Amino acid sequence: MTDETVQNPLSPAFSLTAAVRDVISNISGRVSSFSFSEFEESVAGKPGLKMNPITTRILDFSIVTVSLSLALFGSGPLPAGAIQMVDYAQGFDTGIVPTLLYSFTCAALLLLAWWATLVTLLKATPFKSVGTPLLGVGSAWISFYMIHFVMEFLMVFADFDVIWANRVLVLVGQQMTEMMTQSPGSPMCIDIENCYGINQNFRLWWILYLTFIIIGATYGTTGDKPSSFLVPFTLIAIVLIVIAWLPNEMNYHKEVPMTRLAIATLLAYGSFGMSYYYCSVSEDYKANRLRSYISLGAVFTFFFAILIMNPPEFVKDLAVSLGGDPAQERLDDIIAGTWVPTTLDKLAGDGVEASQWGGLFVNLIIATAGCVLGFGIGVVLAFGRQSELPFFKVPAVLLIEIVRSGPLICWLYFAVFLLPDLMDPFYEAEDIIGMLIMFGFFGGCYIAEVLRGGLQAVDSGQKEAALALGLSPMQIRLQVELPNAIRTTLPSIVSVFIGLWKDTTLLFIVNILDFFKLSKDIPGGDMRFMSSFLEPVWVTAIVFWVFAFYLSRVSMRIEKNLGLVREGGGEAA
Repeated sequence: MTDETVQNPLSPAFSLTAAVRDVISNISGRVSSFSFSEFEESVAGKPGLKMNPITTRILDFSIVTVSLSLALFGSGPLPAGAIQMVDYAQGFDTGIVPTLLYSFTCAALLLLAWWATLVTLLKATPFKSVGTPLLGVGSAWISFYMIHFVMEFLMVFADFDVIWANRVLVLVGQQMTEMMTQSPGSPMCIDIENCYGINQNFRLWWILYLTFIIIGATYGTTGDKPSSFLVPFTLIAIVLIVIAWLPNEMNYHKEVPMTRLAIATLLAYGSFGMSYYYCSVSEDYKANRLRSYISLGAVFTFFFAILIMNPPEFVKDLAVSLGGDPAQERLDDIIAGTWVPTTLDKLAGDGVEASQWGGLFVNLIIATAGCVLGFGIGVVLAFGRQSELPFFKVPAVLLIEIVRSGPLICWLYFAVFLLPDLMDPFYEAEDIIGMLIMFGFFGGCYIAEVLRGGLQAVDSGQKEAALALGLSPMQIRLQVELPNAIRTTLPSIVSVFIGLWKDTTLLFIVNILDFFKLSKDIPGGDMRFMSSFLEPVWVTAIVFWVFAFYLSRVSMRIEKNLGLVREGGGEAA
């Protein structure tokens, strides 16, 4: 290569060299910007001994080396290292993936704990300040032992066959499981005459389709890169399909749920693409209008889920007028295998009574009722409490104070034993419908107080400006006061929603077959799993945590879009 080639900035060799040099410079800048000493001081405190730079580097290298050795090869009276943990897990015939996940996750935490301890001792950080090293070292060891306990149980001791054997049961309950497994065409039926059910699971799939469409459309309006939705959503869809496909203890045709989940995923992709494209080419007010339509669609999906499970008479009559033949009236022909009902025939017949609902589906429906119905009731009660008319204010105050003065479990017993007598002249309510109503009122009373604080914080100048523009009092409340109150109190509203979601675990006390009760009781119903009573409880805890964590992330995302995370923010609203 000649000197002319090297010096010519237009030559390919020079461009490649410059690009490599820029990359190396960028990496070096990032590495140099990371201060290991700052991390050390935040965990173990500032050194109490004065040392020159060379001694400090030698000591740091020695501490890391010793900590790594203890984390990998520790044994005896010291906490077991990764090598010993691998041998320990293999003694229980644990698979290679769970063994490595358990061993090296715990070893990483053990490395941090030993490093923080040695830094504290060898650099005498307590001489400088006692609080920081005590908190850092204590937190490191507590984290190690807690995570070690959890990982050891989940990856080594736990036998999750009880979960795989009952995964359909804990999702939709016993009655819906029987409709899946005891209907003609199910593997559980030895022959046609052995079957006795009508498969009503299409109702659940319709709800899932609408839910996935709403989820995809909602994320399409955020304006983020498509990968921020498509990647995690695809991973979640794959996990759901794998759970449906796993052959462990399978008593249904796996092709059906796998196909339905794939269809729901494609519908979510389609709704996301259309929503994302529309918002990218439209003005802000049109995107906001689409968001309001999606919100209304989410509310519609909730009511649709309740109605489609057990449709009213006019829906059955409509299905009959369209040519449907009520399936229950020809149950003998279905069992004999001489007649296969269509979806229209099933719609013309009886649906699934609320008393037959169960599993995670019940928790989701009732928690959604607390959020959707509760929010609507909360808005009415909040405005009613602020009203100057006694006709509106007194009932609102009485309802809020009475409901908030009693624990939720008392109101659940009220819904089971007393509410049917109150509603009997108008509606024959089943227990789960009573739970829906009670969760709606209970959540509504708490949301009303949250919104009342937000309404009181609305600047009076906004109301006066809206009045000067000619808006009616109702328009001022709904278009000026309410949006500002929701924006201000959004974290508190989401906290109420999360609390309602977790409170659905109380349903088992009133003998509702929800996710928690079924998970708790399934080991006693099968001799194979009599000793596996902890695994279902762990899975229940993880599921409830995942949903609560997701709600909190959604809340933070909305706050960010509204500009609430910036100092003096709110301009984006």
